[in-house]
Amino acid sequence: MPTSSLDTYFACTIILAAALISTGFLCATMQTRIASTQDINKESYLNSIADQIILSPGEPLNWGSNPGTPQAFGLAAASSEISYELDTDKVTRLNGLNNYSLSYLDMENAAKLNNLALGITISQDMSLTIQQSSNSTANGNTTFAFNVLTSVDSEPSSAFLQYYVVANNYITNGSSYTSGIGAGSVIVVLPTVLANESTLILFARSSSDERITSYAIYDFARSEQATEPADGALTLSPLNYGVTVTGNTSDLSIQNAYVFSFSYQENLSSTANTMQWSIPRLIDTSPFIILINGISQGEFFQEWVSYPQVPLKAGSNFQGSEQNVFSYLVTIKDTVYKVEITFGDVPS
Repeated sequence: MPTSSLDTYFACTIILAAALISTGFLCATMQTRIASTQDINKESYLNSIADQIILSPGEPLNWGSNPGTPQAFGLAAASSEISYELDTDKVTRLNGLNNYSLSYLDMENAAKLNNLALGITISQDMSLTIQQSSNSTANGNTTFAFNVLTSVDSEPSSAFLQYYVVANNYITNGSSYTSGIGAGSVIVVLPTVLANESTLILFARSSSDERITSYAIYDFARSEQATEPADGALTLSPLNYGVTVTGNTSDLSIQNAYVFSFSYQENLSSTANTMQWSIPRLIDTSPFIILINGISQGEFFQEWVSYPQVPLKAGSNFQGSEQNVFSYLVTIKDTVYKVEITFGDVPS
């Protein structure tokens, strides 16, 4: 074969190889772009649904105040002129410990998600930790010392502390603070005979923003911080500024019912011949803690619940499946909370 023909052959081969390589690279790039575009479209689609849940009040507008099932699912406060303000009762009805809670099926149907898995987590913005450091007894009284830690977004945060200790007909209160490193202490003195019947209710309010107010509960009988109400003599179900009490045992006698917030403590009034107590509409940027005590089968009991009923997790647990998470800072009753709305994979 002439030299010129060989040169032409090799040149054509090189050009063809380069074209094939270029085509392969272009196809791979296009596939990457298509996949990226699909991911962006999916995220945008799911984000719009999450926004709708947070920003829409749903239907009927006040569906949270009544035990019925909403026609459309949304958590926004209907009368609010502020974005990202959620309704106290709509949030409370997501808590499975409440007798008026929405089932997952009702939530899915009202949200019209068409087999798209949904989960909602709501938590306090400020983390608050109580740990007993010591106790001593003298002259019929026991002195308890507690270490208190406060943080926001895992960073230490200074806070003002307000606490109440309740046992039977006994109530005492006091105040303290945590420093710039998010650490402080609380000292409580109790009659020794009441120590194992007592509950410590602690509120922490950020020194930089009063809307960031959290609560924590310490159970003296168990010597530990309680993460949620115990499954005890009563189930307390707050809704529409009232609390319905369901007895879980026989021979039940209720003695006292209280509501606590950062700034206030009041007795609750009951509706005649019912197991319902009215919650006063206290003007305070704070969660409420409802506490009811009494005697059941000869034993003293003390049960509590928060209003709004947070922290909570509702919906799917997404075990072993894809999760698409959207996070929000919201207010509920003028207090800041964190919300995470999670979706599974979009059905194909």
